[in-house]
Amino acid sequence: MKKLLLFFAALLPCFLAHSQEAEENGRYAEFQVIPRFDFNPWFSTQPQTGGDASSGYSFGNTSIYTLVEGALSDNVSFTVSNHWLSLDPAALYTSTLHSNTNNWLDIATVDFSFGNWSFTLGKDCIASGGFEYDAWDVDVDYMLAGESPLLVSNLWYNLPSYQWGAKAGYSFNEDNTLYLQMVTSPFGERPFASGLFAYSLKYDGGFGPFANMWSASAVQRPDGGFEWLVALAQQVELGDFTIGFDWYNIADVDFDDEEAPCEFLRGNTFRPRVSYAPSEKFDCQLVSNIYTRGGLYGLNAGAAAHYHPLEWLQVHGALGWDWGMNAFTAMAGVKVNFTFLSL
Repeated sequence: MKKLLLFFAALLPCFLAHSQEAEENGRYAEFQVIPRFDFNPWFSTQPQTGGDASSGYSFGNTSIYTLVEGALSDNVSFTVSNHWLSLDPAALYTSTLHSNTNNWLDIATVDFSFGNWSFTLGKDCIASGGFEYDAWDVDVDYMLAGESPLLVSNLWYNLPSYQWGAKAGYSFNEDNTLYLQMVTSPFGERPFASGLFAYSLKYDGGFGPFANMWSASAVQRPDGGFEWLVALAQQVELGDFTIGFDWYNIADVDFDDEEAPCEFLRGNTFRPRVSYAPSEKFDCQLVSNIYTRGGLYGLNAGAAAHYHPLEWLQVHGALGWDWGMNAFTAMAGVKVNFTFLSL
């Protein structure tokens, strides 16, 4: 594992040096620093209305990210995404060599493309999940009511989704691609050393205004067996509106079992959402997460809006409600994109 980290660290300056040559050879490099600050207060209603009168606050997705993207040629590209600061920064670094939790290194990949084929090596997101996995982490809005996430699913919030491995893809056309992936399992404490892996089949499809992400992953447990993670996500664009619906066969991810620090809780996650983007400066969305496990396991709903007064500046806010705690929550913040290098 250490050798892999050193390998990518050694490759990065080489990539940057090569990218200084002519752009007509398909070579480029861009380095961004993206700080984000959120403030997220919440309060539960009085006992007579179903709450417990508790309250609190968090700092949501407050973080500092860096993103390096570039290419050595038209056929070879690379991505390194780092998460340098969070509300528990020590945990980002003490978990460096763990696969059952996320850490400071999110993505470190080299991509190769040959005609309709593509190959990815390195640390990448597990190829399962809905459209909420499309966005970079620093661009994702979420709020907390106690320990319950809103605007994102339990799966997105709790699953250690960045794992080491390889992925192969075949594009039938510009909008339809089939992927096969093998990565380390989030059930294992140490990548590779645990000897546990996750195997995924994913189809990204597009037909005019319709798009879908369908995937199935077999995630290996410490006892050698497998857990199945299935995601069926689809959306349709209607002018300035996008209407989407995601389904996962997992209601939550549990970390309380000492023998299996990461455990899938069987059930259903339903994610209806509607977004509206009338211009490049403004967009908003409504999102609900409905969880079932025999009966209703959890329910929340929220709305978020983004305003871009400048190309590099985002001001955002959100409101939400959580059924389990009968709690209301809000969030306000800013995000800044600094491009320090573009070659």
